[in-house]
Amino acid sequence: MALDFQAMRKINEGKTKIIYANPDDPQTVYMVFKDDITAGDGVQHDIIEGKARVDWRTNRDIFEYLNRKGVLTHYVGSPEEKVSLVRKLDRKINLEAVTRRVAAGSILKWGDMAEGKRFDPLITQFHYKDDPLHDPMLDESYIRFMVHSKGAREYSEMRKINDRVFEILEEAFSRFNIQLVDMKLEYGIIDGEVTLIDEITGGSFRLWPYARKNPDLNQENVLAELDPAARLDKDIYRMGGGLDSVQSKFEAIAEITAQFKTLP
Repeated sequence: MALDFQAMRKINEGKTKIIYANPDDPQTVYMVFKDDITAGDGVQHDIIEGKARVDWRTNRDIFEYLNRKGVLTHYVGSPEEKVSLVRKLDRKINLEAVTRRVAAGSILKWGDMAEGKRFDPLITQFHYKDDPLHDPMLDESYIRFMVHSKGAREYSEMRKINDRVFEILEEAFSRFNIQLVDMKLEYGIIDGEVTLIDEITGGSFRLWPYARKNPDLNQENVLAELDPAARLDKDIYRMGGGLDSVQSKFEAIAEITAQFKTLP
């Protein structure tokens, strides 16, 4: 029997999801995916029919994989298409944690670096979630002060989880000859623990296929080893690509993550 969301209390509605209270369990909520796609802090906005189902599939397969790997997440299950059952938050941490392996996107401008620069070790930065302010990045020296002088363990916990999730997914995508370039995740507190929340879909990361078999990815700059023109991520939309093209890229991601269930 299909879930009746008309009879449920809507807790929140964002750009790509709606959250409903679970009348049968106050410790969980329903996360319903929408067909909306946005970019530029919400300035760019379109509807892609079928996107909700594709995003739901990708999110389901990635979170189930991370749960098997022992990552602490909010994900419980997927009771029906386009719907995830997740643990209810004690509170949300209003930050995005961005981890990068390869320089791409905005860091090329504000970081004044060449596209394709490889980061080893990974770099993880925190951005305050605020569209009108364009998600400003927190100062790294101040974060260190907060951790060491104020005991703000949330920052170190988020960084630890983000780096681990990146390495897990980087290895998984590498089995399909794809480099995980960067990734942004969100966190909340559940039962007093920093927990991975929200969604992980085509809008959460950049994915660049390998340019050749067995690329040399241990160079200072790996751009020549990768094929950003064949990217599988939301940059297609940001760069003005057609909605059909965007949908096909997201479907390609879902086909790949569907195979995560076969990975150890």
